[in-house]
Amino acid sequence: MTGHVQNGVVILDDPNQLPEGAVVRIELVVSPANVPPARRRLGGVWKGQVRIADDFDELPEELRDAFEMNP
Repeated sequence: MTGHVQNGVVILDDPNQLPEGAVVRIELVVSPANVPPARRRLGGVWKGQVRIADDFDELPEELRDAFEMNP
């Protein structure tokens, strides 16, 4: 079923199809006219600004101890 919101109330396009007291579920349908166009992602915008440490793959000793990973 479809409808619209008027003064904060959902008005069904054909309210006679439902019996009094019927339980309904409302789903918001966004019309394409109201959706802003997606922004294109640009590659390389972080180039030269991010550095990965040489020890990136090494787990710190305190975490190794906490997870009981030390031999």
